Amino acid sequence: MEHKMVMNIGREFGSGGREIGKLAAQKLGIPYYDKELIVLAAEKSGLSPEYLSNLDEQSVSSFLYSFSGASFSLGMRLNSVNVLPPADQLFLSQSEVIRDIANKGGAVIVGRCADYVLQEKCSHLNVFIQAPMRSRVQRVMERHSLDQKGAEALITKTDKNRANYYLHFTGEKWGDRRNLDLILSSVIGIESAVDIIVDYYQQAETHLGK
Repeated sequence: MEHKMVMNIGREFGSGGREIGKLAAQKLGIPYYDKELIVLAAEKSGLSPEYLSNLDEQSVSSFLYSFSGASFSLGMRLNSVNVLPPADQLFLSQSEVIRDIANKGGAVIVGRCADYVLQEKCSHLNVFIQAPMRSRVQRVMERHSLDQKGAEALITKTDKNRANYYLHFTGEKWGDRRNLDLILSSVIGIESAVDIIVDYYQQAETHLGK
């Protein structure tokens, strides 16, 4: 079966959302996009991948948003990208890429406010992955070789950056259930979470196809 729906995945840091998204894409046989969007955005905008990688979702300081938020609009044209603040340059380029991906068929896209970018496109599914703090701390400690205090600090900082990023570019609250189709805790295990998401995707796609 050829899949047409795009699955957008938002995730709390340390919830395993990236891994879940990648495995779900593999099971569905559709492309997966995360860091890959930076390379594609560079090709689209003419900016270097190295430059854009330094502006990625997790590395943008909340300090930026109090100065540049009022000037951003999705209606800005790509050819005006060089006059925008750096984080806006990346977001505008990535948004163009996300729309191009959605027009080609099914895909899994992690982060980058893809749910907002594709809000006018009916064939998409918005998923948010969360987990209890104890579970997230344990995963971050193992993955980043941190002690508990360090893991908790990194989780707090990263989630704050993601929330600020989402607010800046959408004007809405990150992880707001009113904008989501499915909210799932990875405490049930990565594989179980993947199975649920894949099944939900398939059923939603069947329903929308009627």
